[in-house]
Amino acid sequence: MGWGWVIVTDTLCEGWQAWGEEDAEGVQVYATEAEAEAEIEDEFVELVRNQIESGMEPDQEPDAFAIPLDEYTRGRKAIWARKN
Repeated sequence: MGWGWVIVTDTLCEGWQAWGEEDAEGVQVYATEAEAEAEIEDEFVELVRNQIESGMEPDQEPDAFAIPLDEYTRGRKAIWARKN
């Protein structure tokens, strides 16, 4: 295992994108999985609250997930093919 955890969002066009990647400070690294998961939950609760306040249907689950830093590859994409 690596020396930390990152929070990643999987995008259709750009693949995996770590939180903070576009900021001047760089990728945000968390000491533990629990710390990263807590950050995801905090952000998700705020997102849902904002969606409800603006009259939108709230998301059911976060689209971000935590992975060990040494498993993170920027832009990683999984391509699924159906076998006939």
